[in-house]
Amino acid sequence: MSELQSVIEKAYQAAKSGEWDRLLSEWENSTVLAKRCSRYSKPGSSWSFLHQAAYFGNEQACRALIGLGASTEAQTHDSLTPAEIAAQKGHHELATFLRNASVGRNTLWEPPIDPDVLPSSNRWSEATEARASTELFVAYGGGLVRITKGSPYFTDSLGRVLVGWHGTFNPPCGMDGESMLSRKA
Repeated sequence: MSELQSVIEKAYQAAKSGEWDRLLSEWENSTVLAKRCSRYSKPGSSWSFLHQAAYFGNEQACRALIGLGASTEAQTHDSLTPAEIAAQKGHHELATFLRNASVGRNTLWEPPIDPDVLPSSNRWSEATEARASTELFVAYGGGLVRITKGSPYFTDSLGRVLVGWHGTFNPPCGMDGESMLSRKA
């Protein structure tokens, strides 16, 4: 087992123990660890960090994980999504949030498996403009959208990059009809 894999396994044990403040702090200090944890699924149970955060009712951790690329559609070996786990534990508002955070399974915006690729979104109504401080690679339609350093782009409320028709991102076509385009003109 690699050193990084060992660190991820220890982080997963902390998640299982509900040590979310510690984990969020660690993720803030190490984006590599944060990205890897967002995509991790425990062999055997298929529980992810997002499932664990849902179990404990930790919305802050759920938001961070989804923004990093965790799939809201991921299923445990018992076919339970994070929203279903939250609902079972009585975290009904969180369950609703998780259902609403979904960009859909088997869609163009499905979260990437590769932790070095950013997730995309189709939640146009939440558009907030950003500027790329580094080159970004964003998952879309089974491929990648490249956003060069310094380019403007838009994100949803969870920090996922908005990508529209044919990989457009500045502004993504499809945002409220063409309202974003008319605002830019």
